[in-house]
Amino acid sequence: QVIRTMRTTLVTFACLAVGANAFLQGPALTPSSVSSRASISLRAPRHAATAARRSVLPPLRMSSETATGIDTEALTRAATEARGLAMDSIAAAKSGHLGLPLGCAEIGAVLYGDFMQYNAKDPQWINRDRFILSGGHGSMFLYSWLHMAGYDLPMEEVKNFRQHHSMTPGHPEFPNSEHNTPGIEATTGPLGQGVVNAAGAAAAQKMEQAMFNTKDHTIFDSVTISLCGDGCLQEGVSAEGAAFAAHEGLDNLIIVYDSNDVTLDKMAEYTQSEDTAARYEAYGWEVVTIDGHDLDAVKSSLESFRKSKNGKPKLLVCKTIIGKGIEEVAGTNAAHGEAGVAYVEGAKEKLGLTEPWQVSGDTYKFFESVQKKNEEKYNKWKDTYAAWKKDNADKATLLEKFVAK
Repeated sequence: QVIRTMRTTLVTFACLAVGANAFLQGPALTPSSVSSRASISLRAPRHAATAARRSVLPPLRMSSETATGIDTEALTRAATEARGLAMDSIAAAKSGHLGLPLGCAEIGAVLYGDFMQYNAKDPQWINRDRFILSGGHGSMFLYSWLHMAGYDLPMEEVKNFRQHHSMTPGHPEFPNSEHNTPGIEATTGPLGQGVVNAAGAAAAQKMEQAMFNTKDHTIFDSVTISLCGDGCLQEGVSAEGAAFAAHEGLDNLIIVYDSNDVTLDKMAEYTQSEDTAARYEAYGWEVVTIDGHDLDAVKSSLESFRKSKNGKPKLLVCKTIIGKGIEEVAGTNAAHGEAGVAYVEGAKEKLGLTEPWQVSGDTYKFFESVQKKNEEKYNKWKDTYAAWKKDNADKATLLEKFVAK
């Protein structure tokens, strides 16, 4: 009984740390198109892995739709424009981190353009998927996608990156007296913190599911996603969070690992040689390794994760090129910061971006269609919630008290 009480207390504290509201189902069978172990061996010399990625990563297909049902043309265009927003904002601020927003652009396109369950017009929807950017230094990744996805984050605030009193501070900040940026689930910055925040959010989601779902009505079925890099997984706190998540069976937790073999001062091979995938498998996680620039692989892996209820948290190892889009720094530790700013003008020209902070009408139109689909799901959920509330007055009263806090 004492152990059970201590465990419940830990989960409760984790929930409060993130201010989470949600729960659900997670991951699953490894898609046939990807491997459960590294396609580029995590044990291989890191310089070899980097060279391999530069030479063999396949070009993204430009068909309108694929077998996974995603619009690759629209998502590729959005990824390109997200890279441009990051370049322009960081160049204007003369400060910031280019590497992650550029290296993870395809991941962001799939998350906000296809996979995640959210309503940009109701950012506090209690059944939303939670996205936590553990690599908070790459905050322009998050601001670019929140803007394009239709959240109340105007372009003027995107342009005002890293300026005092702006909605786009250097690291994501949970809404407070200084910032009220919608779509920010946790303040992140110290490496490793975000992945543990995500474990707390996932625990809260599981608790909600157990407390409020009934055999007739499912009102909570969301997942938590966190994006992190090598630095986050080097921190001891992330190891504690990983062990906790596996022990508690948080199969609704998805950690997307931006595995680019780069850290701030040096290539990662100078400071680490472990098999990260094997370490997480030892904790009890399900691990899949893919090309992080392959839209179909990202989508199919995430969808598989959402459907799986195998009691295992999920680690998606995405092999990426840091700073992709700026040839002069891509794939090197020089991309871990603003060193690429000197090459932004030429890089944007090669990407076909002719205007500052360019987002095409086609991209805005695409995200309007995404929001329409999301709102349809949201409205169906509201109907389910109303029916659930009618049949479960006591549970509804308790939930509303929780939400009010």
